[in-house]
Amino acid sequence: MTDMFALYVLILGTVLIAVGGIEVIIPQRAFRFWQKWVSTKLFFLHGLILIAAGFPLTVYNGPLSTVLFVFGLLAVLMGPFILIYPEKIRQMFLAMGKELKDHDITRIIYAEGLLRIAAGIICVTSYALR
Repeated sequence: MTDMFALYVLILGTVLIAVGGIEVIIPQRAFRFWQKWVSTKLFFLHGLILIAAGFPLTVYNGPLSTVLFVFGLLAVLMGPFILIYPEKIRQMFLAMGKELKDHDITRIIYAEGLLRIAAGIICVTSYALR
């Protein structure tokens, strides 16, 4: 079972690095994608995905498991927030798109993308250290 969790951590890390890299390379398109995703009726699924993706990190037992536990806990706790308040998140993205300048949005997406890459690197490092 431990090998399965380790493989999950590797795959999750690779996906996080790829998505973060795309956000850093094309931040404006990434923001428009997030705006579209948040606007769909299926956005509530994002909360379920966060819960499902974060839970295995809370039980992972390997190198850097404390850091991964915190990542998993944050994801699991953010999931219900998105399930309960999807409209608030939609309003936030719409407000950001209207009120912020392109330069400000780019900086936010860069920061978010770099955080995502860092989390992915931690996941891949944890897999490599086992």
